[in-house]
Amino acid sequence: MSRSRRFLGGLALNYGYQGMLMMAGLLLTPFYLRRIGQHDYGLWLVGTQLLTYLSLTDFGVVALLPQETAYATGRAGSVGKATDLPDIIGQTARVVFYQLPVVIAVALAMWIAIPADWLGLRGPLAIVLAGFVLAFPLRILPALLQGLQDLTFTGGMQILTWLMSMGLTVWMVTRGWSLYALAIGWLVTQTIATPFYLYRLWKKFPGVLPRRLPPLSTSMSRRQLGKGFWISVAQVAELLMSNTDLLIIGKLLGPAAVVPYACTAKLINVLANQANILMHTATPGLCEMKTAESQPRIFQALVALNHGILTFTGLICCTVLLVNQWFVTWWVTAGQYGGFLLTGVILLSVLFGQWKAMTAYTVFCFGYQRRLSLTNLANGLVTAVSSVGFTILLGPVGAPVGSLAGTFLVSLPFNLWIIARDTGVSVAHLVGAMVGGWVWRLALIGAAVWSVAIRWSPKNVAEAAAAVVCVAAVYLLVMIPNVMRSPLGSYLRPYLSSVRRKETALARVS
Repeated sequence: MSRSRRFLGGLALNYGYQGMLMMAGLLLTPFYLRRIGQHDYGLWLVGTQLLTYLSLTDFGVVALLPQETAYATGRAGSVGKATDLPDIIGQTARVVFYQLPVVIAVALAMWIAIPADWLGLRGPLAIVLAGFVLAFPLRILPALLQGLQDLTFTGGMQILTWLMSMGLTVWMVTRGWSLYALAIGWLVTQTIATPFYLYRLWKKFPGVLPRRLPPLSTSMSRRQLGKGFWISVAQVAELLMSNTDLLIIGKLLGPAAVVPYACTAKLINVLANQANILMHTATPGLCEMKTAESQPRIFQALVALNHGILTFTGLICCTVLLVNQWFVTWWVTAGQYGGFLLTGVILLSVLFGQWKAMTAYTVFCFGYQRRLSLTNLANGLVTAVSSVGFTILLGPVGAPVGSLAGTFLVSLPFNLWIIARDTGVSVAHLVGAMVGGWVWRLALIGAAVWSVAIRWSPKNVAEAAAAVVCVAAVYLLVMIPNVMRSPLGSYLRPYLSSVRRKETALARVS
């Protein structure tokens, strides 16, 4: 199976999984609040945030494994020829097992430090922390399959385990298990797929798993921990960049100002996350191409991915621009809508933030973890300082303006320079290839949607759906010719031809 087909198969399942999560969030949250109670459910949400900090004890070693796996298969030309892959996996497993005592100690300290007024959380959190320790080395298996680009299988297992966990959790909640139901459901999600991952590796990728753990290589361990540390720093920096807007608005304008800002941005952020899935799914393939393909081939793939992400994000921005006021009014009342200007600036921030994210993923795939981390930290500093200044001057609109400042002053210039250097082109040529033909089309459609949105907003679900369909149809009509002429078209045409052949064959049979 080609990289493109593996990518598309994994992408389809990832989007299906995200759709299920969104539907479950709408349906299960009120159910949990009724059955468990707001206080206990709030305890659960706060307690599970501790796992974010506990995960930092990994130092990014497992997060690095898909990249190292893709590099090895790319250098060798295929999985079967990657003779160094078992040693890479064995070294990763040994480092993870050496980290395990630290994880246990930190988890125990977190449990002991639970405040007295969180007494109801002690038992369920003990299950969750014990489950995290148990699953800590098991995470190697899905990470390895991701690096091998077995994306359809991992996506399918993710959906299956989630369905089993949700079914068990809901049943236990109805039986009165309260927070223990959520804890056991989470534990099932983390562990139940392990035998299936092992069988898949044994059956489809024989010889990949090491027969025994190799002796610890000091140089390789140092390199893994070094790269992994910078991955962790980049993740922390990204977390800080994506959450400073609410903190700044709450501090400068008061907590009440945070609610309309968050409500106005809700639909935008949920939909924009779908573009991140596109790039995350493509990461193993890019890592393999880095060691297996020529510079022109890598350049073509990067430009194709960029066109796909920006075209998709542009569609989201145009549709949300027209319906966001109606959505916020329908969801939480009109008083929580932050205004048309705020919507437009947040959309710009998200649009160029997706371009920034695409370049950041690419820099990661090229192996520049330290440079990416430092760039993200600098972006976070510029974003925070700019957001403070602009929020004082402009109010809530200043927060996304500060984010735009960090994107254009730090991340995009540095990331584009690295990508241009490693693909053998100039920065100007790279930028032209990435946004040429797209940017003026988006500006044209965006201006038309803006002129309609300031005069009209949907009044009900039917009008909102009709508006989305109309905007999407016009957008695709204008954008598709550019997409098909771009490098993305060279990937889409064979896939579309294959679909047409299958449809023709089915028509003949029927």
